[in-house]
Amino acid sequence: MVTMHVCAKRLALAAAVIAIVLAALQSPAQITTPCNETIAKYCKDVIPGGGRIMKCLNDHRDDQSIVCKDWIEEQQKNMQELMATCPEDIARWCRNTSPDKLSVYFCLLDNYVSLRMDCRSKLGEIRDRLK
Repeated sequence: MVTMHVCAKRLALAAAVIAIVLAALQSPAQITTPCNETIAKYCKDVIPGGGRIMKCLNDHRDDQSIVCKDWIEEQQKNMQELMATCPEDIARWCRNTSPDKLSVYFCLLDNYVSLRMDCRSKLGEIRDRLK
């Protein structure tokens, strides 16, 4: 039971990370990640948005390369670091934002110049890694 709960949390975080990457760019073809091959092979007919790409990736988790799985895990860690670094900024600037990590990420980006330096630095670091 605990394992299923941990897996569900990881999948939710992975969905947020992939959604951030997909939202930051015009189309999946422009994204350069270790998961491109999986997306191209199994999710080519999926219209991006609304978590559909992530659902497709979750449906094909066993078909992902180890490199893709590792990349998703790295992005999950990045988002956890962001949430741990920025709780004051999230409380101040994003209190009316949906609690999902994608919404918080974009809220922080929208308030970038108002953020504390450590939060701004971490957000910039993560944004640069996603490019």
